[in-house]
Amino acid sequence: MIKNNEQMIINQTKIDSMRRTALRELDKRRKFYPKWVQAGKMSQGKADFELQSMQEIVDYFNWLQIHTEPEQQKLF
Repeated sequence: MIKNNEQMIINQTKIDSMRRTALRELDKRRKFYPKWVQAGKMSQGKADFELQSMQEIVDYFNWLQIHTEPEQQKLF
């Protein structure tokens, strides 16, 4: 459980870093997998599965980042 704002900031930084890493990996897979499938180094089914799995990881980190942001102070 997060006890103070400093821990929240650290956790958000880690989440953002992991999210960006997963997004870079997804971009690399999108670039290379079609070439590997065409060259017979990977099946289309395996490529589809791996891309979907990595997309789900990116989606999870996007969700986690949104749902762990500190609540904004109310103005009124």
